[in-house]
Amino acid sequence: MSGIYIHVPFCKSKCIYCDFYSIAVHSLIEDYCNALKKEIASRKNQLSDKHIQTIYFGGGTPSMLEIKSIETILAEIYLNYNISETAEITFEANPENLSSEYLSALKFRR
Repeated sequence: MSGIYIHVPFCKSKCIYCDFYSIAVHSLIEDYCNALKKEIASRKNQLSDKHIQTIYFGGGTPSMLEIKSIETILAEIYLNYNISETAEITFEANPENLSSEYLSALKFRR
């Protein structure tokens, strides 16, 4: 089974116990998302023979991203990779970043 992991390195603040790479510099989010989309496209040949079964957003705190950013990242993934119709998309979130509107918007539709 093949999968794609997207590391979202942004957090509200840096926790002293966290060993994962993360930063609390929110002004970099847009630049990061643009660079990530370029990297997704540039790596498409690495998985061209794979049928992707899972996409995992981890971090950091992926729920720091705006819905539009998540949509454009997923669109780039679907454009460049062979994603299963039944692919599981997992998204780490911090409860303090969530609202019912945000959760409803996370329901990805191709």
